Amino acid sequence: MGLFFVLWFRLTRFFALIGNHDRMPKLIPQLGTQRVTDMVDVFISYLRKDIEFAQRIHHKLEARDRQPWVDWQDIPPTFEWLDEVYAGIQAADTYLFIISPDSAVSEICTLEIEHAIQHNKRLVPVVLHGVEDDQVHSAMSAHNWVFLREEDDFDANFELLIDALDTDLDYVKEHIRLLTLAIDWDKNQRRKSASLRGQELKTAEGWLEQSGSKDPQPAELHREYLAFGL
Repeated sequence: MGLFFVLWFRLTRFFALIGNHDRMPKLIPQLGTQRVTDMVDVFISYLRKDIEFAQRIHHKLEARDRQPWVDWQDIPPTFEWLDEVYAGIQAADTYLFIISPDSAVSEICTLEIEHAIQHNKRLVPVVLHGVEDDQVHSAMSAHNWVFLREEDDFDANFELLIDALDTDLDYVKEHIRLLTLAIDWDKNQRRKSASLRGQELKTAEGWLEQSGSKDPQPAELHREYLAFGL
């Protein structure tokens, strides 16, 4: 009875959030679908009504040999949707948020943004339709926006997006690798056997030391994981 109630509550909450269809996922199984156990370059967060623009960004990134993660093709239909979205955010180097007046007030999008913030992901806001600064999440307001509106030079500004994704790439990928290890360590009761040791710990400490001026900053979980190995 308890398990039934938990499942009922989570489903009720989920459909309440997407009841306005602003982010109804398209669960389309495809051959070669990427699983979130793999690292990916960028997680694309978008509103359902902006799907054509999200598809354009997705295709352009793939054409530039980047691996985007988007919910219309990357989520196996047997998995719980929101958990897979969170896993996709955790696996990605960068969290890209498509800004429009509706996405700025979407509760689902806000949940995704806050999960990205919790894990200190690099945030890249992409503007599809203009909004006031105070209409978007404060974390997005603090970053440089890439403008890809109808009136903008798409190709020129898309290059700015590529530059943002490629900045400090080795540092960012190590951020993801260590975060993945730290999350697994945390989920498995923080066992000593899962901590870093020897040269691997020394390398991770060197990464932490150079993080002072970098974006994204290490998450608190990074610091706890590395400290545990000392």
